[in-house]
This record gives sequence, C-alpha cells and structure tokens, in this order.
Amino acid sequence: MEAAPRLVLLVLAVSQALLCWAGTTAQQVDSPVVNTVTGQVRGTIRLATDLPKKPVYTYYSIPYAAPPVGERRLRPPGPALPWGGVRDGTKLGPFCPQDLMLLEGMDVPIRLEHTNVSEDCLTVNVYSPTLAENAALPVLLYIHGGGLMVGMGSHHGFEGLAAHQDAVVVTFNYRLAMLGFLSTGDSHAPGNYGLLDQVQAMVWVRDNIRNFGGDPDKVTLFGESAGGVSISYHYLSPMSKGLFNRGISQSGIWQTMPFNTDPLPVAKSLAEELECATETTAIMMECLRTKPFQDIIEKSNVLLERFAVEPFVPTIDGTFMKEHPMDLFERGHINKADYIVGVNNHEFGWMLALAVAGESYGSAILAEYRDPDQPDDPMAIQHQFTQMYGDSMFVAPAVLAAEKHAAAGARVFLYENQYRPSVFPNRPEWAGSDHFDEMLMVSGLPFMEPQDLPDPVTYSETDRKVSLEFMAYWTNFARTGNPADSTGGPTDSPSLPAWPEYTPDNPVYMKLGPVPTIGVGLKPQRMRLWNTIIPSLDAAVKDEL
Repeated sequence: MEAAPRLVLLVLAVSQALLCWAGTTAQQVDSPVVNTVTGQVRGTIRLATDLPKKPVYTYYSIPYAAPPVGERRLRPPGPALPWGGVRDGTKLGPFCPQDLMLLEGMDVPIRLEHTNVSEDCLTVNVYSPTLAENAALPVLLYIHGGGLMVGMGSHHGFEGLAAHQDAVVVTFNYRLAMLGFLSTGDSHAPGNYGLLDQVQAMVWVRDNIRNFGGDPDKVTLFGESAGGVSISYHYLSPMSKGLFNRGISQSGIWQTMPFNTDPLPVAKSLAEELECATETTAIMMECLRTKPFQDIIEKSNVLLERFAVEPFVPTIDGTFMKEHPMDLFERGHINKADYIVGVNNHEFGWMLALAVAGESYGSAILAEYRDPDQPDDPMAIQHQFTQMYGDSMFVAPAVLAAEKHAAAGARVFLYENQYRPSVFPNRPEWAGSDHFDEMLMVSGLPFMEPQDLPDPVTYSETDRKVSLEFMAYWTNFARTGNPADSTGGPTDSPSLPAWPEYTPDNPVYMKLGPVPTIGVGLKPQRMRLWNTIIPSLDAAVKDEL
C-alpha cells in the first residue's frame, strides 16, 4: 500500500464534520409531494436568513440504492427498491456505519444532528428553490469528505447555496472504511464500493432530478478533501463518464490519499481479528458478511493502528478502476470534462500533523523549507512542517492534476483560497486558510442561523461577501463552464473578476478572497520539488532495491 501518515488521514476525516455546525432557520411546512422513479416523497421548506420570501424545498433521506445489508454487504450497490404510499422526507436519515468518536475533540463548535448509524444508509438529500420540471436549474452534487473513514451527506446549510444561486443541491451518504473499501483483490470482494455508491447516486440524479427542478444535463460534482479525491477518481473511471458534466475538487486529488495495489493482506488481517477463517477468499467473505457492523468498526480501528495508514482505500477492481490511476494520468486517459481544482493557502496550518521524512528525501525537503535565519525557532519549525504537509498532500497533487487534465484537452481552472473565515476564535493569528475553510463559504453557512451550538457563531459582513462570491463562482461554473460568467443566473448575483483558464503554457490561478486576483505559477519551486525531484529520488531508491 502506498503510505500516507495516519495522523494526516485522521485530520482529513475529522475536518469534514465542520459542516455539522450549520443549523438553519426553518419553517416546518410540508413541501409538495414529488415523484421519483421508486415512489413519492414529501419534504419540508427551509429558508436562508436573508431571503425569507424564497423557499428552499428540502427532501431528506431518499433511497438511491438498495440497502447494502446481508448478502448485499461488500458488493456493488443495486438500484433503490420501490415503496408504497408517500415517504416521509422531512427528517434526516441515519449515517453510514463509522467511528463517530473521530469527529470529537476538535477545537470548533461541532454538533451532529443525531448519532444514528445503520447499514441502510444509501440515501440522498435534495435542496431546490423550485419544483417546476421545466426549470432546468444547474445541479451541484456534493460528495462529502472525511478521509473515506467518516462523514455524511446529511448536512444542513446548503439552503443558502440553493437560494442565492438558483441551483439544485444534492448530497448523499456512501459506504465508508471497511464496509466501503475492503477488497480481497478478486471477484469475491473487488472493493471500491464507496466509489460505486457515488456512481449510483449520479444515476439517481440522472433519472430523478428533473422532478426537483434540476437539469440532468448540467450536473457538477463538488467536494472537499476525500470528496475532492473521489471526484478525481470519477474523471479516471469509465463507469462515471457521461453521468456528470463538470467537477470541482477542493483540497483533494486522488494522490492525496493512499491507493492499495495489494489489498488482500488487509482483508485477511481484519478477518483474523473477527475470527473468520481465511483458507479461501470465498469462505472469508461469507463469514465477514455475517458479522455485526459494530464489531467490524471496532476491529477496523485495530487495523488502523497496525498499518499506520488508513487500510481501506481505493484499489484496482476491474470495473470502476481498471489500472493504477497514475498510469491513466500519465497516458492522458482522463475524462475531458471541465474541471476546477484548488487548495487553501495554509492546509494543515492549524490542524498540525507531525511526520518523519525518509533519509532519501530529508535533505531536499529541508533545503526548500528550512528558514536559515531561524533554524531552531519552534514557531518557524511548526510553520515549515505545516507548509510542507500542505504542499505535499494538497498543493502538489492539485497542480499536477491541473497540468495533466489541461494537457489532455480539458478546460481547467486552478485556485488558491486565501480567505480565513472570522469564526475561529481559537485559531492563532499565524494560521491562514486551513483545510475545509472554503466549505463554509461555498455552502452559504454565513446566511444560515446556527442552532444548538455551545457558543454563538456570528459571521462577519466580509464572510458574507466572500460567501456570495464563492457560491457565484461555483454555480456559474456549473451553469456555463466559466466561473465568472453569470449568464442565466440570478440577476442579483455578484459581478466577479474574470477567472482565466489554466494551461501548461500559462499556469494562471485565481487567488480567492475579499478581492480576488490572478497569480501566475502556484509555488513553482516547491511544485518542482514534489512533482519532479521527489518522484525521481523515489525511483532511484526503488532501482537500488
């Protein structure tokens, strides 16, 4: 397995929970009943605080796949089962099985709507400003983060995005950790079930979203961290092609996380922990499909300690991912759909992770990051480590993705978010825009009223201005393919500076903040280190073995 530090993955997992801040101002008024291909569903109406006359029709917990239980566990998803009568879509459904303890201990006000988990969790939530079937609004399909270990699509907060930008927003749960990614490397458990769930959610959108006011031909994937990672895989998979039109990867590309080319040892280790026979993969999987998911989650944490990295990650399965993603990357076998990729300017700035670099790389890294004027200053060293991690885990993969996708013929837009929201009172001054900060702006949280928090959260006027701009850039892109082109959008959408296209010959990027500006070449020297020098050193080490 290609390794990444365990603490890095834990931070990726925990950071996504920040969306659970968002309570909303909501009128508990029933929405009209909507037809889906599997049955009828009734929702509720919610409002952004600054748009009290613009209802957002909200539908929770609509099944998009059959429950992956019993013999369906650790298999590709099947289509949703039909139901009779009118389904209650006014309440959030359960999360997929996960260790919710990973979401605790953050120095931010976090509140989950509930703590219910169930394997019957493959559901979507829809937020729409209209239910007119001919509205043909752009669709923003959100893939949540969480390191592929934790997370949920059941967030409040997207009402602001739907209301301000006249867009349909869809979120969903997908299987996580062992239940989403265990693989035996053969037909008995090929793996990648969480990614296949995402494909099934796209199929549901294609087949149903017109009834919620959306245009099935204008579907844009967007997601942060593991969500961005997932989206980059969908650009490489033949199964996803044709199910989305554009994508936005925020702080995450497939290289951000491990890729397991030899998954069987991990599967056997888990089976042994659960006292399952391992003589054949068929016998092993028959046993694993009978174990309570609570036991599986508990023993998965044991493996997390043993392997020092997240053990359940994407792999070659023969259908969703037929080759190693780097091979596809290098040959340009990439979906040419329009793509926004980007990062925050201080990834891991406050979510500090320590690590030890191998001797082969240490001198090259120190030469680039060590401050010669303050070689032993603790704060300088901390800053160096956070910059190193942010660059290696997020910035370098994003820049490489921009280069490869543009070279393959896609329209690409690159950004660096430089805005730090005002709602982090415990964050030190030196920390910039950290992992996940942009999601507060993209989802429109400054226009929702948080409820049930330990301390009040008050967003500033600058927060609201930047949020309006983020929402406009993202939805303009979904609507037109150009982040600055508001054609067909709301008349009160903010006027935005032009965002030029990234090309290998003109590596421009947008510096997002209160006053967006254009830069050329995002950290070129450091990108050369991570995308050219380090791979060369790695190849040299492998040649010596």
